[in-house]
Amino acid sequence: MKGFKKISGALSVVLLSVAFAASATYLVAPEDERVDIAEMVVASEDDSQERQIDWDALPPEVIAWVEVPGTSIDEPIVQATLDAPNAYLHMDALGQGAYGTPYIDCECTLETPFVMIYGHHMSDGSVFADFASFVDEAYALGHQKIFLYQRDGETLELRVLAVDVVNASRERLITDQTYDLNSMAEKADLRFNQTSTTSQLFAFATCSYQTDNSRTVVYASEFPDSGVQ
Repeated sequence: MKGFKKISGALSVVLLSVAFAASATYLVAPEDERVDIAEMVVASEDDSQERQIDWDALPPEVIAWVEVPGTSIDEPIVQATLDAPNAYLHMDALGQGAYGTPYIDCECTLETPFVMIYGHHMSDGSVFADFASFVDEAYALGHQKIFLYQRDGETLELRVLAVDVVNASRERLITDQTYDLNSMAEKADLRFNQTSTTSQLFAFATCSYQTDNSRTVVYASEFPDSGVQ
């Protein structure tokens, strides 16, 4: 199949994030080691108004911000680089701490057709921990909206398209920028009957507990107004 493929046998594939695949599934970071940058994001008191982010107060490495209403997912996103593809596993958006920050895979960007974003599953339920709960269909249906705010001022309103669980001990995540949305959805563990009109697909990956080394991947894309609340 084209696109985001799940392939057994590590010897036959190009690994995009070996360190992420081998990292601990459950990370603990003392609260006093974390740098809180949430104060740089201003939520509007009026739901009809778009959320405001003080981009000037954030380091230039932060190129986007992801928010999933009704969950604890409310995080900065940085871009990994080819010379340091896994630096943000243990470095926050301000270059400090040890708990990392969500990051775009070094072989993807916000402009590529396929955008892979990794984030830790923290012990206190923060960062991308709630993405692991999307394996529950009722939970996923109740949290289908994902907002991606970009530094250039554009805001993408995404909808969850599919959810897949990968055993990182036997499978690896690879990307093909000529993906096919339909073939990807057919292979996922949980699929929603929606038809995307976009040419871009996002995947949010975090650790989960179906096996000792599982990853939950939530696929999302822009959709026309579908009435999803």
